Amino acid sequence: MRQERKITHPGSLSVMLILLLISAAHGQVFQHFPVNVYGDGNPANGVEDSREQLFGGPQRPLGSVGQPISSGTIKCDGKIRGTAMVVDTSEYSMDLQGAVIITAAHVIYDLGSKKRFRRCMFNYLALAELSAYRARIDLKNVKMGSFNPARATNELGFGEGDWAFLHIPKPWKSFNPGELISLREFSSLKMEPFQQQGGELSLIAFDSTANAISVSKNCMVIESSVNDLGGGSWKGQLLDDCDSGGGASGGGLVARIAGKSYLIGIRSGSHWSEQVFPAVQYPAGPPDGAIWDRHTNTNFGRAIDAHLLRALTEYVRFLESEYASL
Repeated sequence: MRQERKITHPGSLSVMLILLLISAAHGQVFQHFPVNVYGDGNPANGVEDSREQLFGGPQRPLGSVGQPISSGTIKCDGKIRGTAMVVDTSEYSMDLQGAVIITAAHVIYDLGSKKRFRRCMFNYLALAELSAYRARIDLKNVKMGSFNPARATNELGFGEGDWAFLHIPKPWKSFNPGELISLREFSSLKMEPFQQQGGELSLIAFDSTANAISVSKNCMVIESSVNDLGGGSWKGQLLDDCDSGGGASGGGLVARIAGKSYLIGIRSGSHWSEQVFPAVQYPAGPPDGAIWDRHTNTNFGRAIDAHLLRALTEYVRFLESEYASL
């Protein structure tokens, strides 16, 4: 019996990214491909063309989303590796020194050597050229999921542990605690009523083509089930059609609720069907503008859930104890 095969890949800006070819029975490492990009500028083929590039200082509003971007890029060993969101920790501590960011765990790893990068910087709003927007990331005190670069890419459950909280001991000079984004469980959204009441879902992430943070609006975000490319292989696997480019790994899936934005998921990578997009014909994966379909071609991410909220609580308490002893 011929089995349908599915491909998974992380979406950071590592030179070559590992893809996972998954069959209905088991997973196997296939080969390397660059990041897939959805949008092609043709509005006739779907909402994936709604990306807008954002520039300016920290006071600039995030377009129609209506709040500061609360995002930036992670640059490790001299290259931009992905995106991170700056999270609000005031619910857990009013005295925490520095800032906490969340990203996809694979962003801070060299996927070729399977080792963590030696030095990483955070560039708020992707403004790496301005020292006032740049800060060092503490790679010694990291709180992350079960991601393991030596084995994660050949497991059906890749992505479940692909998250990391990182600490910035001394924030960038323009740091403003009032601009941070709060976390909210994705499961708390009743999707149909949420959208009927004017709720909006978007992706905030780096776009390597424009070299800027961008926002993709009016996204579709659903939880994977047994009948789609994600296979429902782990709880909290989100599939989305948000247009994105290289560097979107670690970007934030954001819900706008009653005038406030909440982080409800973290982007990991993309899935696609090799039966629909055979490697011989599409060596780099689905072409630009390929229509989103949860059964053939989709992005995926990690939902914010009770587990991640507990992890954030534990991380903040750990950081408090670390700095209290200094």
